[in-house]
Amino acid sequence: MLTRKLQLNIVNYCLKTFQSGYVTKPPKPEIPTNVIKQIYSANDQQTNGIVYDRKPFKLVLEEGKTYHWCLCGRSKSQPLCDGTHKDVYLKITQRPIKFQVAKTKEYWLCNCKQTKNRPFCDGTHKQKEIQEATSIRL
Repeated sequence: MLTRKLQLNIVNYCLKTFQSGYVTKPPKPEIPTNVIKQIYSANDQQTNGIVYDRKPFKLVLEEGKTYHWCLCGRSKSQPLCDGTHKDVYLKITQRPIKFQVAKTKEYWLCNCKQTKNRPFCDGTHKQKEIQEATSIRL
C-alpha cells in the first residue's frame, strides 16, 4: 500500500499534467489580413457603404488570387463586387476593395460593410446600431 505522501504526489502530478493540456478557452483565431492592402488606395476610403446584411458570409478564398470586395453594399453578387458602383445614376462614391489572402482556406467576409478590417469580418455587425439598421437590402 502506498504511503499517504506518495499518493498525494501522484495525484498532484496527474492534476498538473491534466491541467497543462486542458484549455478552458479555445485559442483565438488568427486575424486575416489583406496581403495587398498597401498597394491600392481604395483601402483608404473613409466612408462605408449601406448595410447589406447583419451577418458575415463564409467563403473559400484561394492564395494568390485577386478578389474585389463590395464596399458600397449594392452588388447583386455579395460579398464580392459586380460593378454596380459604376452606374453613374446611382452616384455611388465607394469603390471595391481589391484583396488577396495569404492561405487557401475559409474566410468570413463582412456583409454589414462597417468592418475596420476590410474585407474581413471583425464582429462589427453585432453592434446595436448595425442590428437596427434600416438600409438592409432584402
